[in-house]
Amino acid sequence: MLSKSTVGLFFLLLILGSVVTGLEAGLACPDWPLCHGKVVPPFRWDIYVEFSHRVLGAIAGIFLVILAFKRRKIYSPAYKKVPIIAITLLAIQVLMGGFVVMLKLPMNLTTIHFSTALIIFSLVLFLAYFDESRKPKFSSDTFFGLFFFLSLLVLVQAGLGAYVRHSGAGLACPDFPKCLGFWVPPELSGIVLTHFLHRSLAYIIFAVFIFLLIYSNISDQLQKYKKKIGMVFGLIVIQILLGVGIIHTKLFFVVTAAHVFVALLIIYILINTWYSKNKQSTV
Repeated sequence: MLSKSTVGLFFLLLILGSVVTGLEAGLACPDWPLCHGKVVPPFRWDIYVEFSHRVLGAIAGIFLVILAFKRRKIYSPAYKKVPIIAITLLAIQVLMGGFVVMLKLPMNLTTIHFSTALIIFSLVLFLAYFDESRKPKFSSDTFFGLFFFLSLLVLVQAGLGAYVRHSGAGLACPDFPKCLGFWVPPELSGIVLTHFLHRSLAYIIFAVFIFLLIYSNISDQLQKYKKKIGMVFGLIVIQILLGVGIIHTKLFFVVTAAHVFVALLIIYILINTWYSKNKQSTV
């Protein structure tokens, strides 16, 4: 129950963070750790969007600390560092959140803030998956490398998407599938380059999963993962359509939040598939 609750809280926290950004409410609480100098801020919708994000972050953090200490007691010496790393990153993330506010949402720091949140989310999935009955035991076989690579690829894409958003590059290519009327824009620089790189990596991920879906029909080892590969491929198609929707709705916050939601689902499936290849059952 604790592990599932912690995963759910961080899932919601990341989506709510996207809503805060989409509604431009990141500075609705202009100070930190208080909000307008108060523990309970004055009522205004944008203030409470940001304030609710802070409150949810505090609750999720408490759950993570409890889960981390429980897991540290049962993990083997080789993996006892994972809960400590998770708590350390959480502490850094909290401080970084304060600096993001006090420095008025600097682009690079907000991107690092989101990317760190994704790493913490991945570690939360680790702590949730590996428990008393499933102990971590990582090996270096072929599919260890495959699902690690896929997870890393999607995490990089998500981090790049955050950079696109915070750098103001979300509408740098206002058309689709071309960019400024070209398949490859003649001037690849600045926010156009940032947006184009994000799209290009999306196409690469799409092509990789088409290949895996086809290859899973002829590979005995990969066939048992065909269902999950198909699920991720379907989510990638939805994700691309949401990306198009973001452009046509001019960064409407509901669509951008849905974009983050689907990205987290993809990460969840891939990382848990990777973890499932590296467990030692004690039952």
